[in-house]
Amino acid sequence: MAIRKRFILACAVSLLPQLATAQTAASPAGAEAVSGNEAGEIIVTARRREETLQDVPISVSALSGKALTQGGVTDALSFQSRVPSLSLTNQGTTRSELGFSIRGQRTQESQLLTDPPVGTYFAEVVQARSIGFANTLYDLQSVQVLKGVQGTLFGRNMTGGAVLVEPARPTDQFAAELRGQIGNFDLRDVYAMVNVPVTDGIALRFAGKMRERDGFTRDVSSGRDYDDQNYDSFRVSLALNPTETIESTTIFDWVRTREHGTALVGTAADPAAPAIAGYGALRGFGIPVSDVLGQFAQQAARPHYRFDTAAGEDGSLDAYGVKPFEHLKNYGITNRSSIELGDVTIKNIAGYRRVKFNQIMDLDGVPAFLINSNRFRDIKQYSEELQAQGKAFDGRLTYVVGAYYFLEKGTDGSTSSQFPELAIAGQGLPLTTPAATFLNAYIGQGKAKTGAVYAAGTFNVTDRFKLSAGIRYTEDKRRATVTSFYPNLGLCLFRLANGTVPSLANCPQTNSKKWDDVTWDLTLQYEPSDALTTYVSTRRGFRAGGFSLRAASAAELAPFNPETVQEYEIGLKNRSDLGGATLSANLAIFYQDYKNVQKQASSIDAAGNVNTIITNTARQKHYGGELEVTLTSGPIDLTAFYSYVKVDISQGRQAGEFELVGAPHHQLGANLSYRLPLADSVGAASLNANVAYRSRQHLDKNDVLATEPGYALVNLRANLDDIAGTGLGAALFMNNVFDKYYRIGVIGIYNEAGYISSVYGEPRTYGLELSYRF
Repeated sequence: MAIRKRFILACAVSLLPQLATAQTAASPAGAEAVSGNEAGEIIVTARRREETLQDVPISVSALSGKALTQGGVTDALSFQSRVPSLSLTNQGTTRSELGFSIRGQRTQESQLLTDPPVGTYFAEVVQARSIGFANTLYDLQSVQVLKGVQGTLFGRNMTGGAVLVEPARPTDQFAAELRGQIGNFDLRDVYAMVNVPVTDGIALRFAGKMRERDGFTRDVSSGRDYDDQNYDSFRVSLALNPTETIESTTIFDWVRTREHGTALVGTAADPAAPAIAGYGALRGFGIPVSDVLGQFAQQAARPHYRFDTAAGEDGSLDAYGVKPFEHLKNYGITNRSSIELGDVTIKNIAGYRRVKFNQIMDLDGVPAFLINSNRFRDIKQYSEELQAQGKAFDGRLTYVVGAYYFLEKGTDGSTSSQFPELAIAGQGLPLTTPAATFLNAYIGQGKAKTGAVYAAGTFNVTDRFKLSAGIRYTEDKRRATVTSFYPNLGLCLFRLANGTVPSLANCPQTNSKKWDDVTWDLTLQYEPSDALTTYVSTRRGFRAGGFSLRAASAAELAPFNPETVQEYEIGLKNRSDLGGATLSANLAIFYQDYKNVQKQASSIDAAGNVNTIITNTARQKHYGGELEVTLTSGPIDLTAFYSYVKVDISQGRQAGEFELVGAPHHQLGANLSYRLPLADSVGAASLNANVAYRSRQHLDKNDVLATEPGYALVNLRANLDDIAGTGLGAALFMNNVFDKYYRIGVIGIYNEAGYISSVYGEPRTYGLELSYRF
């Protein structure tokens, strides 16, 4: 690992002096290419073409790469402090995978064959599995967050929204940058970028990042840290522009993590739950099993970021015999090529990605061995999209038509040891019996195919009135093969429809299904002046059905069906010149009719195994709004936002179910940047402050103890760039200034297994950043 890190860094640093003679008087390449035009207006690509934020009739929040760097935004969790209606929580048992929620629609289950309602895109190619996505947010051109149904123009149908990450592209000017950070928890972070114009029409860009930081959660028994960071990432981009009408950019990106993993801290146990009560009953008979309730009580009395787990400390109850870990490798290649043929541009977008993940995890966070698991994935995806964009009717019609193909396939499985003391005692065996004896396995193999054709356009009826419409036909095919069994007992777990259990040889079970649908959108846009845009729109979204790869019965292997959303939105965008200052305000009010909602459900079977599946359980109404205001006045840049979302389950609400999960009703925040009035000979100095408040939110759909009270986070940063004209820079930063202790996720099985464990957000972090820019 150390050799690879030194090699990546050496490649970047060694190029700097050799290429310094190629330096031209230019700012860092690509920093603002999509974030602004000559008039200072923000440019977005929400409709697959470049438009000003003021003109696009969609609720969009856009952040430039430069703004992200100056604000110290280095991970996806920081986005929600700057974007209304966006909420992120950890996904299951790992911080490496995030659940994105927009307008109350949230990813609950991330397994293969379950599509997220909010899509994450890198260089216009969807990342179907967001694991590792947060580790690639460097050297960016922009990040755009599209809110609401995106059912026409994007590769996978997204009923909630989309997060578009655009990496900086190679340019025809030399540029280079080296940036390093040190901080508490022994933070060491190095980033390097080199942009090289090889020759006319050919440019190469290299960017890489290495980050190590000790974990902030400590195991009091072993002293081992968790919630650490240890990853390497790089990307290489090649731009070919042989003529003025042909361009092609190829990007290879790679990230690898080697970490101790996420700390799941035992939060509460229910003494009346069958599993937890079973331990008390056995102890009452003099059988020396774990004192589970006592251990949860001890955990509740511990200081913040301290927990106690016996995982990896040997003993017969440890089914895996190794300390928890989390290993990830995520790499991909994308190509975007276009050719202009008169008034028509033909564009092709192709992508490949592979994700490999392996994790051993303690899911209870107390010394008792309640549930330990090993989750593993090996998933590949391929995508191909062909577009034609152009104008017609003397430029009054702007259109795009296209065809899309997507294939995702691989293995997504897990093994787990669940309540081994109960399993051993239940069989009348001595407690020294290895827990691995009763290890269960759920091995899922899946294949998902999507094909679609679409068309969309905007027609200028008059100079002030525009009509936009789009339509898409999508066909989805899903195939799943699941094998649920006891590997060390040689027994199948799967229950057939007649209640029988097949032999181990006949244990694999397969199911498949195909769905298709038509989605569309219609928007009426009126611009009373160049500074004011109003619109009203309706959009229909569709999210494919699928299968649960953790199915252990014929009923659980039945497909869950597609969900649909009919959304209505009214919006207003205003940009005002206040005599030396510019004020922009974007307001959107939405209503969604959400049918056949896909939801995660947990249960415990007769053998004591906890299973989670996806079902269609409800019809819901989502409504709310977003307001985003930006003021630019001399040295001051101020952005503030507020959003509100409400969910009403009109049909199929489960007993005790919370209606809005993984997101708060209220979000508000502000980001203030102030440029100090220093002489150019000194440098460019700025102060940045960010504050964000989130009201109470439910992190699980029916566990009361998974409700997190409202909290506010404050981040501060001071920058001094281009010191004395040398290209050197320095910054001081502090995040979570008031050291707020808050949860970002839970394992919510209190009602099923009798306990709950929680993942907590980062404590106060601070450090120093030094940079050098050519």
